[in-house]
Amino acid sequence: MNEMWDAVVVGGGLAGWIAGIRAAQRDKKVLLVTEGVGTLFYFSGIFDYGDVVRLRHLPKHPYTLFKAQEITQGQRFVQEICPEYVMKDTPQFAFTVLGTVRQGDLMPRSMVLPDQQEQGEFVILVPEGLKDFFPKIVAANMAREFPGWQVNEKRMKVGTLSEWTQLGKSVTSIDYASIWRSEEGQRALTLEIDQLKREYREAGRSSNKLVVVLPSLVREYFDSSRSKPYKNEFSLPILEMSSFVPSPHGRYFAEYLKHMFTDLGGELMMGARAAAINGKARSGSQTKVCQELVVNSMGKPLHLKSKKFILATGGFLGGGIKVGMARKSIREEVFDLPLFVPEKWSEPQFFAPQPFAQIGVETDALMRPLDPVCGQVIWDNVHVVGRMLAHWDPWTQRCGGGVSVTSGYAAAELI
Repeated sequence: MNEMWDAVVVGGGLAGWIAGIRAAQRDKKVLLVTEGVGTLFYFSGIFDYGDVVRLRHLPKHPYTLFKAQEITQGQRFVQEICPEYVMKDTPQFAFTVLGTVRQGDLMPRSMVLPDQQEQGEFVILVPEGLKDFFPKIVAANMAREFPGWQVNEKRMKVGTLSEWTQLGKSVTSIDYASIWRSEEGQRALTLEIDQLKREYREAGRSSNKLVVVLPSLVREYFDSSRSKPYKNEFSLPILEMSSFVPSPHGRYFAEYLKHMFTDLGGELMMGARAAAINGKARSGSQTKVCQELVVNSMGKPLHLKSKKFILATGGFLGGGIKVGMARKSIREEVFDLPLFVPEKWSEPQFFAPQPFAQIGVETDALMRPLDPVCGQVIWDNVHVVGRMLAHWDPWTQRCGGGVSVTSGYAAAELI
């Protein structure tokens, strides 16, 4: 391929898609190269930013690379492309699929929980045959989290899946999410909620605040050019729960981002594996300029020339960092960049901060990779984003979405 791109994004996770979409919005010629579907199928539906002010004071945390305004711009960008998402000055909370409460920063409006100090009643709609959903445990946890609320269950059958359930076949959350997004599923849900409301009114309980909770419901990420929008209103308020893996929120979010990227003119190359890079050093400097990325696609090498390259391959989970047997080798897969690796990899306490989470590429303020020995920029036109960045822990610091969105957005602004 002899085309010259403004940017080639390597990796199809959250940071990569954000970078690609923002660059395409800016009328840049962008190619996104990904070997598989990325790690968005792990996405719960909630973006965590963590305590941004505190984290920006931690030495070398990725937030220190960005101004506060840049972090805010990334948040607004998510709300621009996903209008259903809200962020407030006070903490927001959502139900997990186990009925426990988790904090989140940027989440769908239909996930945000009511005030725990209020009184009311939750009704869990339990779809027949839903795999890995335990209504008794969920109800007990919800009652513990909301002591002023009553919690009840209501079983629900869906005609589309009657043959499956009669045969004893379990139904995944992704299967049910697909049904709720169909016209037939929306009609069934409307009838079920209307019936529930009538039952409560006839029992003289309509004065209570009544909220329906439904697992595997995904009301966001509708592309109006490809599908009809979700029914916005039901006769009762309905709450989504955050998702387990494989996540229906992640599945539909990944699809939505892909369509948005290609609709903006971005080009996508799936099933392509980075094999080699070619570049040269700047005159009088050790810093190199990457001229092309060689990928293997459909059994043949392709040479991709670009002005900028964005590395968004996802660290350990995304396959961007490979570890050999007995940890004797560890390397970044595309550019063979040096990695920060702590001396001690793990702590014996399972929920303690684990040092291996800090492994990644150290960069300058423009997210260009640095040589850890001399502090010199290695590649002038390569920018590292998302989970590939060193010195942060998305689990204990609760900032995975924030770092990915902010770094992806900021990288796109550099193109």
